[in-house]
Amino acid sequence: MMKRILLLSFLLLLLSGCGQATVPEAADTAGATASSVVLEETAMPTMTPEPTATMTPEPTAANESPTSTATTEPVQPTDTPTPTPTVAPEVAVGQSSPASTSATEEASTEDLEGRFVFQVAGGGDIYTVNADGSNLTRLTAGMDPSWSPDGSLISLSQWTEPWGIYIIDGDGSNERLLFDSSVARAPVWSPDGTQIAFYFETEGLTAPNQMCMGEECRTMPGHIQTEWHVGVVDVADGYLHQPYVDRFSFSPTWSADGEWLVYDGGDSGAIPSELHGLCLTTVEGPNNTVLTNNTNDHFPVWSPDGTRILFMHWQHDHWEIYIMNADGGDRHALTSSSNYVKPRPNNVSPAWSPDGEQIVFLSDRGGAWEFFVMEADGSHQRKILGNVTESLHIQYTGVYERVISWAP
Repeated sequence: MMKRILLLSFLLLLLSGCGQATVPEAADTAGATASSVVLEETAMPTMTPEPTATMTPEPTAANESPTSTATTEPVQPTDTPTPTPTVAPEVAVGQSSPASTSATEEASTEDLEGRFVFQVAGGGDIYTVNADGSNLTRLTAGMDPSWSPDGSLISLSQWTEPWGIYIIDGDGSNERLLFDSSVARAPVWSPDGTQIAFYFETEGLTAPNQMCMGEECRTMPGHIQTEWHVGVVDVADGYLHQPYVDRFSFSPTWSADGEWLVYDGGDSGAIPSELHGLCLTTVEGPNNTVLTNNTNDHFPVWSPDGTRILFMHWQHDHWEIYIMNADGGDRHALTSSSNYVKPRPNNVSPAWSPDGEQIVFLSDRGGAWEFFVMEADGSHQRKILGNVTESLHIQYTGVYERVISWAP
């Protein structure tokens, strides 16, 4: 009997041991499940950062903001320069390979008509050339050459003895001094060919200055200073007219009817001093008035039909060509470049085609100074006269040189 009791006790102990053995299995299973869930949760974060790191369109945003900044650089209207169409053609031209550039040039010069007169450098050689690049001819030496309206005569200035404003025939012959001035620049013909406007160095008085000591004030007279004024000379007899202009006035250009002149203005002489951009005046009478208030506007060129005015604008660290209506409205850039191009290329010295449909200008977008042409709206910008700039080293020094002029 005792043996049976002992056997039953032993069996009970075995059964109780087997029951406890099942608990760890359940615990292990739960532990494995929990650990696998933890692993899955830790694996998820490695997936979520991937889109944020690589798919967030930061590069696109970066590209968009410089595009807007490229057009907002002038302190002026930034809405109109923004059009990417203006940027795209220029960047394409500037970045094109020499082969594609020359191919564009050869194709583009075929549709150009007329003749150019241009200077190699201020005071250097002056040449004429057909718009297609043929018949390159040296005429004389001087600066700021400009065709007469009918293309038969050329005006220019010379800073060698005898100094002054000269006229020569279109073939370089019959050179004669029209106006004797030690320092005269940028002669340009009136639409009817009877007068030539230019600017010259002269002397003037500074504005009076008021000085006060306590309650007692005295007005001190101005002192003599060097100034630049606009002059207009009659071609027939050399008679000089002196329009009402600012103390520092440069680069005059004529309206289509010959009634008005736009020039690059400066200090008006008012008290307090007034600085502005482009100004309007007439040959006779006190009609001087401000056209633009931006002091970075320079070198105006009135269109043949009188409705638009080209001008150069100093845009932070480089020159661009702008256009506006004759009343100063709707101003916008015709040339521009990417913010990522360093240094930024310069576009300078624009001149209208005789029909007002195209614009020739000088640019260093390829490294050296070269001639380009574009449509009047800034489209289809392409290099021209490649054979000329390969043989002649064109220079531009940033003193508002009138490098090129276009005749029928």
